[in-house]
Amino acid sequence: MSGEKDPRIYITLTNEYPRHKKIRGLSDAAFRLHVTLITIANEDRSDGVVEPVDLLSKGPKPKKELLDAGLVEDHGGGRYVLHDYLKHQPSAKEIEERIEAKRRSGAVGGLKSAHKRHHLDKGVRNPDCELCQKS
Repeated sequence: MSGEKDPRIYITLTNEYPRHKKIRGLSDAAFRLHVTLITIANEDRSDGVVEPVDLLSKGPKPKKELLDAGLVEDHGGGRYVLHDYLKHQPSAKEIEERIEAKRRSGAVGGLKSAHKRHHLDKGVRNPDCELCQKS
């Protein structure tokens, strides 16, 4: 194993998630639906808002279980929200900031690598290269 962290966007579930009083009474279908909705909301960067079609993806019974357990809130007009989503998961803004930070970091790393290969390793000092000017 390389020791590098997984770069993919991920959700957070605590170790006690399956034992939580709202979770432990769910059917297998409702449990799976809840986890799936969390991942969809994270992937879609919806801040916990879920589409009715996704809420019904396992059928009406699991949907009803999640609503009855208070894990999904009906805000009316076909708008459903995962309860306390932003308390446990990153917001869309936080995800975008992480992606941008990784992009910037990768760009800087790429520039440094190119500078080393094309300038430092060859003993070239390029007046147009910002990194040559700093060294």
